[in-house]
Amino acid sequence: MKTQVKALVVGGGAVGTSIAYHLGKRGWDTMLIERDELTSGSTWHAAGLLPLFNMSYATTHIHKYSVDFYKSLEEETGLNAGFAVVGNLRMAQTEDRMDEYRLYASTAETCGVPYVFMSPDEIKAKWPLIRTDDLKGALYHQTDGYINPADVTMAMAKGARQLGVSIERRWQADGFHWTGSHWEVTCT
Repeated sequence: MKTQVKALVVGGGAVGTSIAYHLGKRGWDTMLIERDELTSGSTWHAAGLLPLFNMSYATTHIHKYSVDFYKSLEEETGLNAGFAVVGNLRMAQTEDRMDEYRLYASTAETCGVPYVFMSPDEIKAKWPLIRTDDLKGALYHQTDGYINPADVTMAMAKGARQLGVSIERRWQADGFHWTGSHWEVTCT
């Protein structure tokens, strides 16, 4: 195992492998350490929902980048990232909620995220099992989806390795301190 790297990533879940992948893509000498197995922390039980749209302009652009990245990951690594576009229907029972969705829509439009407003009749026509008698309408984002967190983690880990990132399992980071010129990490 290497003892010096430019970047050390602690944690082999979706976030850690993504950071390692992106640092590797930028040519950084990077190592990821995981105390157990990849995805053995909170990633294995994450919901994996991927709403493209968010009320934050910056976060929406991060989501858009992520979705585009996940779509290209299988081609790059040969591993299916478990990504599926299924859409997201946000239903409103009050005019206040519809006003909130109108605000969402203005942000989505600014970010280039497609959306459609739907009446209760349009909702019923598309999804006959939904009870719509108490709805004012809905906001539908057809590009939203979900991803299997374990699959995308493994795909990003493989991509990171292909970029030269070292991934070491069964190493626990116990502490770190600044020496004045670099960080020292204590592992067991």
